Amino acid sequence: MSATLLTDPTVAFIEREVAIDLASASADHRPSSCRGFACRASPDRQRLTLFVRREEARQLLQDVLAQDVIAVVFCLPETEAALQIKGRQIALSAASADDMLDIQRYRDAFIDGIVALGYPRPFAEAYMAVDVGQMVAIGFQPEAVFEQTPGPRAGQPVGQEAA
Repeated sequence: MSATLLTDPTVAFIEREVAIDLASASADHRPSSCRGFACRASPDRQRLTLFVRREEARQLLQDVLAQDVIAVVFCLPETEAALQIKGRQIALSAASADDMLDIQRYRDAFIDGIVALGYPRPFAEAYMAVDVGQMVAIGFQPEAVFEQTPGPRAGQPVGQEAA
């Protein structure tokens, strides 16, 4: 992976109160996806860790382990600014107590963000409910970052100009 793939602006964006959607596929190309809860870049920026609810992510967890491929979209609800990161070298583990602190900080910021857009707080809290024993950490090595904000640059690798 390029040392500059996860730039300061990219890390700042993916670690904020963005909507996170993870996806993969089975060997016969059946898609799987689920919602994510928080993202953390490793200090050397060679790996990302995201968190999912085990029950909701059951098929995705099977697929990422079997196929060793993941795609994650990060979208800021207030502007629709979005990035997609694809990666491999996937590892799973139970979320730790420290992970749960990151998840809670992310959850609180995301809830505040969508409440500011007009969603009722009870809805936002139910949508983002987490159960400590059900959270799984998915770690992976990013291989590509793409602009996904609607517009002429959508789909372009970050750092390249639109054609």
